[in-house]
Amino acid sequence: MSVVDPNHLPRHTRTEAAAYVIAQFRELGLETPSRLVEMHRVLGRGNVPFEDPDFFTALESLRDLHQFLFIFDHLRIHSDNPQFGNEVKHLLNDSALPQHDLKNSPGRDRQFQLYLAAICQNAGLVPVGYEEPDVTCFVDGTKFGIAAKRLKSRKSRQFKNRVQEGADQLKRQGLPGIVALDLSLARNQSNRPIISQIESLMYPMIAYAKNKQLSDEHGDEIRRLVAGTGVRAVLVMESTLRLRPDRQWWHDGMLSWVPTTRDDEQADPLFEAFYNGFLKGVPNLEDSGTEE
Repeated sequence: MSVVDPNHLPRHTRTEAAAYVIAQFRELGLETPSRLVEMHRVLGRGNVPFEDPDFFTALESLRDLHQFLFIFDHLRIHSDNPQFGNEVKHLLNDSALPQHDLKNSPGRDRQFQLYLAAICQNAGLVPVGYEEPDVTCFVDGTKFGIAAKRLKSRKSRQFKNRVQEGADQLKRQGLPGIVALDLSLARNQSNRPIISQIESLMYPMIAYAKNKQLSDEHGDEIRRLVAGTGVRAVLVMESTLRLRPDRQWWHDGMLSWVPTTRDDEQADPLFEAFYNGFLKGVPNLEDSGTEE
């Protein structure tokens, strides 16, 4: 498993970061997402105390601004690509707080896709495309697909359905690839930040245990669902907002892989090349070992 520490923003303040992202939408001739406008307003107030009604909007900006900044810093070179512009248009949707969009979330769904595309671009897995299954890139000259799914329910049926949908997308395109799952809301539908110091200290271990449990409980089912579809692995991602022991708010991301093969004899050089390249593109990656 790997730990992503994406709290660092490549701008002096979060208010300046929000202004930068707003400018990127305007350069593309698009409206600014209302949630970003709201975040910019709240951040402009300065310190927002925990008991303030705007606090959780300010806190959520840690996650949204990290992803928006990473997306535009690495994908703005595609600003003349109509497909990229069409993807960015979908970011105009969604509420400031993701827990308010448990039924429909087209904005953050596309945001997840673009975030994965930005990782591939940063990794040099180019050219990156905005097409079925959701994102494409190139690995050692071979076109490689990523089917991206955000889950918002703990239900086992939804998990299996989304894995199946991603596998079917790759099969229709005849591409090798992965299914990438964002389980942030599925595991935390109320979007509760971690406030307890003990829970905060144990967060990496808790996340590791959850991902190991998922692999142990669903690994065989995943392999059955994706058999013969070109899926090389399922990537599981989760992001969390937590209060660190030094009383600073932090945005953490965790990722792990569920392999679709059982042993090293079936090792796939193409997937290994993608895996190694993709990890190089993840922002601020701190390697803590690999979960199988």
